Amino acid sequence: MNSKYLLFFFIGIFTFFLSGYALTGIHPPTSIYLMFMIYGVLFASGLLISRERSSVFILKAFAVSLVPLLLISASFFALGALSHEYSKSIEAEKLEFIPDEFVIVTEEELNEYPVLKKAIESPGVYFSADPEEWEQTIDFLEEKGAYEIKVEKDYYRVSFITA
Repeated sequence: MNSKYLLFFFIGIFTFFLSGYALTGIHPPTSIYLMFMIYGVLFASGLLISRERSSVFILKAFAVSLVPLLLISASFFALGALSHEYSKSIEAEKLEFIPDEFVIVTEEELNEYPVLKKAIESPGVYFSADPEEWEQTIDFLEEKGAYEIKVEKDYYRVSFITA
């Protein structure tokens, strides 16, 4: 009897991985509906294989298979949110014109913001920044009053990107 519940436990786990493979490129909420459709098909197949028809067994099997599916899904989305939190970058685009509004940033100020300095030194390239430095750089430019800056004789537009 326990081996039949083990079958349903693995159905819950397999549903997550099969859904991830089969539903690549399909975005929520459609992907969530389709994942539960895949789960329903696998669950019904498990019932046919197990040849159990009692309502108590079906409810227990449903719980045994749904709990791992929900736990893995929640963990996956939590990991995605954590990755999103730490996925920050800064880019500086060199301007060929003098913007209407800009602020002057000195070399000493750039030394306090290493990622901004790297972005200025390599225009058009995105540089990863830890969330704290990313926020501090945004605050610095907001205090200055603009995201268009002048460093020495060149002008740049600074962009802040998050995934």
